Amino acid sequence: MKRTFSRQELYDLVWSTPIATLAKQFDISDRGLAKTCLRYHIPVPSRGYWAKIEAGQQPTKTPLWKLENPALEPVHIGGHKPAVNPYVAFATQKAAEAVEQSKVERKVERKQADTAKESSSKTPVVLEPVRRPHASISGLVTALRSAKADDHGEVSVPGIRIHKSSVTRVISVLHHLVIALESRNVVVDCSDKGIEAAVPPDDVRFEISESRSREQHKPTPAEQKKHDDHERRREAAQRRGQWLYPEKFWQEYDYIYSGKLTFEILNWADGARKRWGDGKHQSLESMLDAITDGVVFHLAYDKARREEREEQERRRQHMAHRRELHKKRQEREAKRLAFLRQLADYQKEAADLRATIAESGSSLQHAGPEYLKMIAWAEQRLAHLEAQNRIDVLTSHLVNENLFPDIDDLADPEGDPPPPKYSWGD
Repeated sequence: MKRTFSRQELYDLVWSTPIATLAKQFDISDRGLAKTCLRYHIPVPSRGYWAKIEAGQQPTKTPLWKLENPALEPVHIGGHKPAVNPYVAFATQKAAEAVEQSKVERKVERKQADTAKESSSKTPVVLEPVRRPHASISGLVTALRSAKADDHGEVSVPGIRIHKSSVTRVISVLHHLVIALESRNVVVDCSDKGIEAAVPPDDVRFEISESRSREQHKPTPAEQKKHDDHERRREAAQRRGQWLYPEKFWQEYDYIYSGKLTFEILNWADGARKRWGDGKHQSLESMLDAITDGVVFHLAYDKARREEREEQERRRQHMAHRRELHKKRQEREAKRLAFLRQLADYQKEAADLRATIAESGSSLQHAGPEYLKMIAWAEQRLAHLEAQNRIDVLTSHLVNENLFPDIDDLADPEGDPPPPKYSWGD
């Protein structure tokens, strides 16, 4: 059974066959098929629709909405993998190669330093507090330590949002991450925009956050007493015909911080992991190598995409230059033809004038003044034409117009460029 449909085709299918039955034909779950319909804005029958059909009723169908988004046509059911952009695939391959090279270099460094082998244990790694953080994050550390916590205990600076109790741990993670990145020739910079890791001119932004949950606040006895006292005062004021505004003595929700940190890269790269976090068996500290590889992957990906864009722009400019040369050669060719035509016209006109003047010689004794003036004008015109046809005059004109230069600046060693491709609507 085919797996690619138009929205109308899939709509007709789900309203003619129960989703559970249809899903089996596609070898996917009925929930998966329902999610696909939801993704493509295709309404599906309610649970009671087929019961009404079996009872002989004619329940109302929800109509298919018309959409203008071409991305929602066609619909792909399960297992379908759309074509990969070759430029994206190229960048992904280059990034993967860079990460693999980084891993090889790291293993060599560890071997040379006679360090212990990578532990296969799932015991979380604990880093000691850092007294003197790396210089590249010293400003961020100062801002983090001096940041004022909000009512929930959260401290926030560009690139970091955590509970105040996690400040020391985050500083330690950042310090060791910067050192690991520095060994891969990646520099870290902190600014008002956030935290960036860069191999100039390419950079990626990342942030560290702490997960939290929201719970309904349960007032303390002191808060409850303040509330009750205020309500009694309000009731007494109402009896006196006065109005006392209500007040809140506690916040509606409490935010409970889990202590679990998440490192997230904010750049986009196809096929790349972007997020690492504390888990049941692993801590952020134990994943510093993986995080470093992730940053290297994103940087290499961006570099490959940038270099490809630059190469495309270079090719575009090169082709534009070739087409401009071609245009100028065509214009020069038109001038050459015009020059030759004018030269031929002058020579033909001069020959005609010579013949006319020669034939008029026997008639001049009997000619009137108008005829004599015409012959005189013809002789002047002939002199002008002969002057235009002199080699020195022709050569001067050719040089001034640069029609046949010794060194041709308009020559294209690649020949004439192909015609430009136009898309519909151009």
